[in-house]
Amino acid sequence: MEVQAKHRDFYFDTLKGFLILCVIIGNSLELADPQNINTHYFILFLYVFHMPLFTFVSGYFSKLSKRTTAQKVKETFKIYFFAQLAYTIFYRYILGNTGHKFELFYPKWTLWYLLSLTCWYVLSDYVTNNKKWFIGSIIVSLLIGFDGTIGSLGSVSRTIFFLPFFIAGMTFDKKYIDIIKKHLGKILTLSIAILAILFFLSPYIKIESFFEYSSYSNAEYSTLIFPLFVRAFHYIAAFTVGAFILGLVPNIKTIITPIGRSSLILYLLHSGVSDALIYSGIARYDNIFYLIISEFIIVIITVILTFAFLKLKKIYYHKKISTKN
Repeated sequence: MEVQAKHRDFYFDTLKGFLILCVIIGNSLELADPQNINTHYFILFLYVFHMPLFTFVSGYFSKLSKRTTAQKVKETFKIYFFAQLAYTIFYRYILGNTGHKFELFYPKWTLWYLLSLTCWYVLSDYVTNNKKWFIGSIIVSLLIGFDGTIGSLGSVSRTIFFLPFFIAGMTFDKKYIDIIKKHLGKILTLSIAILAILFFLSPYIKIESFFEYSSYSNAEYSTLIFPLFVRAFHYIAAFTVGAFILGLVPNIKTIITPIGRSSLILYLLHSGVSDALIYSGIARYDNIFYLIISEFIIVIITVILTFAFLKLKKIYYHKKISTKN
């Protein structure tokens, strides 16, 4: 979810289009928590790869960006600040949840990604040996889970957990996609095996474990070893399934390519749309039919609002230029 990308790439726009749809569906299902339909495994499946791959893409475009680190940090944090403020107002005064207050370093729901992205940009200047940083960050992530003080503050846990994916993106060359495609059959076999393991383990894995936002003790398992295993498994599953998805994405313009171009705005809007529709009762999850319709409505409204915003933004800038001339 790179904040700025002037040179369009059909491959990555299509990839981001697919990923943002998975994010919207996964997050809204998790929020709705349907009681009559078992969506547990499906949500775990989506959380295996969608944010790891988004982080990977951010790392890839961070490397290609001509902006300085200071510019990237300033722009991303500015977006985070105003989004955090906007959602505080939205939750408190529109949805009527008076418990919400503005807390700069306690990100509202999905906004953690922007705060973590700011940190990854800062760290990218110090990543001089990608291999050592990649391995080291995984080890630190596995160990830091034992620290009971780690939580949502500053998005520390997520920043560390997803850092290896950002580094992998920085290291990635697009020519590697051809290599992945050559071995796609083997990667598919591994992915199926991993997803089968996930299926059998899913009754014992809490969805929150794949959020990666807190320590092992906060996960409320009977032992700290199991959440350690879950986090290690998440890494293996994310890289394997993620590689398979990278190999599947076509390098052509598709129906979801324009959606990928606007992934950041979709990401910023989708949580508000989901909250509003679910808590108002417009989105219903009584049965599978209502679930599909509700998810479709959430996606469509988010997309419509996004393109309406872009259209208004374009009109505004055209008028601004006309006024100057």
